[in-house]
Amino acid sequence: MKNKWLLWLIPALLMVFLGLWKNGFTPQASSVEKNVDSAKTVIVREVDLISKDNALELPATLEAGETAVISPKVSGRVAQVLVENGNQVSAGKVLVTLDTQDYNSLLIAARADLKKAEANLAAAHTDYQRFKQLHDSSAISDKDLQDIELACNVAEADAEAAAAAVESASISMANTTITTPIQGVVSNKNVSLGQMLSIGQTIMTVEDISYIYALVNVQQKEIANLKPGLKAEVTLDAYGTQKFSGVLEIINPSVSVEARVFQAKIRLDNPDLLLHSGMFAQAKIYTGEIREITAIPRDALISLQDLNYVFILDGESVKQQQVQTGAVMDDMVEIISGLQLGQSIIVSDVSKLKDRDRVQAIREQEE
Repeated sequence: MKNKWLLWLIPALLMVFLGLWKNGFTPQASSVEKNVDSAKTVIVREVDLISKDNALELPATLEAGETAVISPKVSGRVAQVLVENGNQVSAGKVLVTLDTQDYNSLLIAARADLKKAEANLAAAHTDYQRFKQLHDSSAISDKDLQDIELACNVAEADAEAAAAAVESASISMANTTITTPIQGVVSNKNVSLGQMLSIGQTIMTVEDISYIYALVNVQQKEIANLKPGLKAEVTLDAYGTQKFSGVLEIINPSVSVEARVFQAKIRLDNPDLLLHSGMFAQAKIYTGEIREITAIPRDALISLQDLNYVFILDGESVKQQQVQTGAVMDDMVEIISGLQLGQSIIVSDVSKLKDRDRVQAIREQEE
């Protein structure tokens, strides 16, 4: 009977000890495992100095080195259109011709009037010489000589007017041929065969893009750092990392009334004609020597309500820290205030972090 009781007691004791073991140790182990699992793995990097060109970076708009607005000097109907947009033209190239019939008729009539006026003038001069001889011999009065002098003066004036009319008609005739005053590329063509044109009507432009200007607007606080002759570089999204070298050539001494900025122009040589007016670009004007600045990767930065923050490593957790940023240089951004050299900042998955999150840090070089 005693042995039978022991057989029941042993299993019961085993069950009690098993329950105690589970209640005493298993929750603690689960808690440790849960804490380890909740810590996010992040990459950290120390705040360091980088070299920065002492330069002013500004958005820019390109314009042709020289632009000619083409418009007729006389009205008329278009007889020929000899160019299209994109055509390369040299100075003096004929672009458009107008119908010449009316102007040719005016020129013929003006020349005929000139011949009449010249004949009248010659007759007046002959009369004057004859009357002068008669006056010298006292055959006619002073009044008669004065009258013939007046007639001679009138004939001279008529001849001059007729000659001016011929010149004007000749110029009008010549202006029916519309040419370009500069070499360049035809753009913005707005003229068709048979169209009636009026004086001063813009029909196209010719742009000399063998050199280009990059136009930038400079704030008043920066204008003291600029002067003509400074080296500059321009980049465009269309050409990736390709850089176009130039020189700051023109600074408008008058400030824009609306925007309170100064307009400046960077001259860029454009031998391959890759640059065109109207393109948007980013300009960098070098204003001094290279300097060392505090900078961090742009990926470490988060923006909330127009303020910038980073996460710094604080023991086994992170702390959200506000910073003031400066210039952006490729994938780095200048830090003006808010961080110190050597501080460890989080550079991965910052959008998934919040203040005081537990983290498991991996140094960037260990990645």
